[in-house]
Amino acid sequence: METETATESRHFRADAARNRQKILDVAAHLFADRGLDVTLNDIAREAGVGVGTVYRKFPDKAALIDELTESKLEAMLSVVATASGRESGAAALRDLMMGAAAARAADRGLFLILFRAGDETRRDDRVGRLLGAWDEVIARARDEGAVRPGFSAVDVDLFMMMVGAVADRTRDLGATAWRRCAEVLLDGYAVRPDDDPVPPVDVDDGARLRMLLDA
Repeated sequence: METETATESRHFRADAARNRQKILDVAAHLFADRGLDVTLNDIAREAGVGVGTVYRKFPDKAALIDELTESKLEAMLSVVATASGRESGAAALRDLMMGAAAARAADRGLFLILFRAGDETRRDDRVGRLLGAWDEVIARARDEGAVRPGFSAVDVDLFMMMVGAVADRTRDLGATAWRRCAEVLLDGYAVRPDDDPVPPVDVDDGARLRMLLDA
């Protein structure tokens, strides 16, 4: 028979686990809605727990963000994997860009967390995995001649910045505004027989990473 002390201990562990998950859920929501300026005090207040409880679970905001990054990374890699399964490079690239745009529109803090937050070594690994996966889809579309000459991964980065900015400014309108913006941009990237060549944005990998980290 379970002793009273053992029962109390089990209930304590269950309560602690629930509080930890509640803190993570609230943090994810607040970061998505407000960005990374959210404080641990904000998270504690929204979660209905004491600030001390949050600090016992996560010594600082960076530790909490590190806990959230893996799930966000896996979600983005899933978008890439789904897009990669399309029959054509053009369809794969469109699915990738619209899928990533939808994720960013719904989560203001998504790329801030993936590209800027947490331990530098872990961050660089995340960035490398995600951009490497993106670049494979982009290269496939380019090799099939599905995009304008000179189209590169940097164009996808700029697309995400533009769509993200529109989504942040038009949240009250739902998805209509950012999706319209995204579709116009995607149509502009498609190859046409009478295209005048537009010089590509020429940046090296280091400059590309700095651009993403400063976005």
